[in-house]
Amino acid sequence: MSVPPLRLGNNFDSYISGEVMIHPSAVIAPGVILQAAPSSKIIIGSGVCIGMGSILKVHEGTLEVETGANLGAGFLMIGSGKIGANACIGSATTVFNCSVAPGQVVAPGSVLGDNSRHWSDSVAVTEKTQQPQPSTTNPASRQEDIDIQEDLWNSQSNSSLSSATQDSQLDTQGKQEPTTESPNNIGTHIYGQGSIQQLLITLFPHRQSLKKPSSDEQSE
Repeated sequence: MSVPPLRLGNNFDSYISGEVMIHPSAVIAPGVILQAAPSSKIIIGSGVCIGMGSILKVHEGTLEVETGANLGAGFLMIGSGKIGANACIGSATTVFNCSVAPGQVVAPGSVLGDNSRHWSDSVAVTEKTQQPQPSTTNPASRQEDIDIQEDLWNSQSNSSLSSATQDSQLDTQGKQEPTTESPNNIGTHIYGQGSIQQLLITLFPHRQSLKKPSSDEQSE
């Protein structure tokens, strides 16, 4: 958050009203306003540093700034409360009816103690409502669902196995069927006839000599 620079008018004097107790070692910059109502008081401890243009106003009770606290320029505190020792508050910060812990660091431009806005609370409620609710399913019904799924899986696997077995049986039967040829397709050629003729000539050479003249005579 960007904080605009603080600009003072012609009057640089600090304004102190009511019961205000300031330690001698405290440092107060120009333009600081310390105002306490009749039924209240402001206490500034030792070593406190209050930046330029800061306003501290209390209408009831006590507003105390403890030892070593540092308040940035343009700091605004309204109502009773306490700024803890060695606390560091950034410039243009507003504190309304609340306290700052000792040693706490507050970023510039912060707003503390404003109860009129509940944005953070509403966000927390929204996040809680959006959280998923735990399942309240009965364990028995879950087991039934698991059993049904297993039965479906087994039935599907059995059907696929049976279909695969039938396909393999059909393929085997198709391969085992013998191929029958028609007797009309058998040729009249006798294999090995030439070998038989050579064997007969070797065993009975006189037949060949007897057949030659007859063949010659027929040729004449």
